[in-house]
Amino acid sequence: MTATDVLATLPEGASAQVAGEVSGSPQYGGAPLRATSARRGAVRLRCASVTKPLIVWAAGGGRGEDAERAVRYSDNAATNRIWHAGPPPRILDRLAASTTVRWRMANADPGWFGGVEVSATELVTAYGALARDPGAARVLGWMRAVAPEQAFGIPDAVADTLGVPAADVAVKAGWIGHPDETVLRTHAVAVAERDGETVVVAAMSALPYPADRERYQQDLRAGRPVVDVHEQLAGPLLRDLLAATCRDLARLGVR
Repeated sequence: MTATDVLATLPEGASAQVAGEVSGSPQYGGAPLRATSARRGAVRLRCASVTKPLIVWAAGGGRGEDAERAVRYSDNAATNRIWHAGPPPRILDRLAASTTVRWRMANADPGWFGGVEVSATELVTAYGALARDPGAARVLGWMRAVAPEQAFGIPDAVADTLGVPAADVAVKAGWIGHPDETVLRTHAVAVAERDGETVVVAAMSALPYPADRERYQQDLRAGRPVVDVHEQLAGPLLRDLLAATCRDLARLGVR
């Protein structure tokens, strides 16, 4: 099953997209050796927490307790302290210079890191640049140590497809559903090394709310965890999309 096949199973009103690339050694500075992408629905989605490692990297390479908390535990307060100390325009400028990807803050809420709208292809390009930077080793290490309940089973799904240890797969997910939206957004990125190559895959989804939307909003306002709702709704889709994209990349490598 290809990524396009997986996207064909989306319910009415849903959006999802996925992208992946394979590049050479960390010192490799040219275009990706192989790249693929597929999309159904919205072209861009608000990013939630999936860009936190990039923010930490651009803000100084992963120094301090806030940096670790932002990546390993998806701590919003820690991320906001890093984001606003940047300040945000400088962080986005640094990311553009390091990755060639230019993101802008949403006009509706320019102070919120999660208001930046991104695409899966842009995430893959940005994380590919991060993975090739020797100075980002600490950030990638934290991504490999993300709590299991925040990893959505993605390390195992990617590892099984690539044939690498799950512990070697770096991952970061993001999840949010705002009151003004009719969908829950759940995104994920994974980075793995195999046979001297770097594989980066990213998937983004915006899926219609479950029946208990009001309870979700109550939990969100009270600061209670909602990641289990996102797992039930989007976890299988993200795992299928990322695994299928790894297979798509492998097929591109067959001559």
